[in-house]
Amino acid sequence: MRLRRFTGADPGAALRRVKEVLGPEAVILATRACPEGGVEITAAVDLDSAVLERDERPAGRAPAAGGPDLAEIARELRLLGARVQRMDRGLRGAARPGRGLGAEARALAERLVLHGLDAERATRVGQSFARARGRGAAETAALAEGLARHVLLPDATPAEARVTAFVGPTGGGKTTTVAKLAAARLARGGAAVGLVMADTYRIGAAEQLGAYARLLGVPMQVAGDAGALAGALARFADRDAVYVDTAGFGGDPAAVRDLRRLLAGAGDDLAVTAVVSAATSAAARDRLWTRLEPLAPRAGVVTKLDEAPGLGATCSWLCDVGVRLRWLGTGQRVPQDLTEASADALAHWLLAA
Repeated sequence: MRLRRFTGADPGAALRRVKEVLGPEAVILATRACPEGGVEITAAVDLDSAVLERDERPAGRAPAAGGPDLAEIARELRLLGARVQRMDRGLRGAARPGRGLGAEARALAERLVLHGLDAERATRVGQSFARARGRGAAETAALAEGLARHVLLPDATPAEARVTAFVGPTGGGKTTTVAKLAAARLARGGAAVGLVMADTYRIGAAEQLGAYARLLGVPMQVAGDAGALAGALARFADRDAVYVDTAGFGGDPAAVRDLRRLLAGAGDDLAVTAVVSAATSAAARDRLWTRLEPLAPRAGVVTKLDEAPGLGATCSWLCDVGVRLRWLGTGQRVPQDLTEASADALAHWLLAA
């Protein structure tokens, strides 16, 4: 499966471009609003490489044979600009990390702040790091100990829930996360998995998850209300794991109320997991929590680490709102680009260049 990105002035235009280039068998993997306006759709299809090499530029924009990919350059510049701003705030901020620490631990704390972790939490990680180093622990082991203690919240649900609903804003990566988890569960062997699409708003939502279901060879149900969800889960009573994809929400409180009523059809046999892009701004995260809190998420997935300037700010936010980080979405490949949020994985992505 090869991934391609398409843009358009609106979802309809972008979808038409997908069909023009990749044909009717294209699988829509993700959608997002472009900062400069319009919509970007990530799609994939199992076709010959000759077909996949067609030009995918939006209608009205002439292709530049052999020229630079301006959209990709613009994206990289935005990420670079965000990283420079983050570094500047970290260096100039009044709350400098690492006070009272030795040189090695202070350097670590300052680096964590540069990658988005708040100064107070970075200092606590540095203190744990220093104590572990004092006991003779290696650098990586000492860092993992500090992250496990101060960034990874205690797991209140040690046993994986049988039914999990994934909630979050539109374009955050919920459907791709569901597909990755289902594929990983199947790869472990012996598990029976069911998928439910509880999104009746998003164009093509059922088709996108349905395409994954066909590729994985697992059944899928569509639920538009609480009764339909209860029925779908009853039909999946023999499944070891059921993953429920949901409609994304933005600033409309009514969308959250509708989702709460729908998820009530699952009864008590349901765990809610929040899916948040690492590229989400601080202001957007604060607004997002007003929508997520009524849904009582037990765990969190941070997605799009390959597109974000750092993981630390989202980690700090999850700690502040009391949601345990459970999974990291590190790219768009299914199922490879999903990793459990262990201390070692956090160390890698928090300090990634």
